[in-house]
Amino acid sequence: MAPRILILPTAIENYRLTVRETARKWSPQQAKVYGRRLRKGFEEIPEAYARVRAKKDERVGTSLFRLHKIEHHYAAYIVVDETTFVVAAVLHERMDIPAQLQTVERLTDREYEALMGHPRPRRRPTPG
Repeated sequence: MAPRILILPTAIENYRLTVRETARKWSPQQAKVYGRRLRKGFEEIPEAYARVRAKKDERVGTSLFRLHKIEHHYAAYIVVDETTFVVAAVLHERMDIPAQLQTVERLTDREYEALMGHPRPRRRPTPG
């Protein structure tokens, strides 16, 4: 079965903002190129996940989010199962990623449930 990459509205808005800022700072042509690179990066998430899954857990702290580096941004995503990936946010590399993920987690709970038809899995308790 081919992987599914679903993109939450928050991530779509992050993507659009990134493209607009690129156009403003550099040029509309550069914004188109960067937008294509970001979209290609989203499509590469399943392959990247399969590569790193065996090596290490790339989650940020105890978050359910995993990060996929695309140029100067990270796609924060959730693995639903081996073939379904949900992009929750697009974050610039200079941002405080852990703090941003806490904010995104609150924003995306409702989006995830609307998209998937069930609540997002909660964090796993840390062994104590």
